[in-house]
Amino acid sequence: MRFQVPQFIETEEKIIGPFTIKQFIFIAIGGMLLFLIFFLVPPGWFVVLAIPVIAITLSLALIKVAEMPLYVYLAHALGFAFNPKRYIYRPDQEEINYGPK
Repeated sequence: MRFQVPQFIETEEKIIGPFTIKQFIFIAIGGMLLFLIFFLVPPGWFVVLAIPVIAITLSLALIKVAEMPLYVYLAHALGFAFNPKRYIYRPDQEEINYGPK
């Protein structure tokens, strides 16, 4: 019996135009925020507030750092910054010599 092995399992499928579903969700949330801001603030302030919203939304959706989406990278960075660090001494491990004594 032969089974077909899926190819390219690490790439996400482009579902909505050139975007994956996660990218589309980020862009849709940014669009909803812009829609709300448009009706809640005066037109002059809309332009001032829209530029950062667009920049943040597009960067979260499209930028990759070290082959990792930006939102995952930021989650790891925040986890490292706010979680406690544990330094555990294990006497059974070999001591590393970093230079002459």
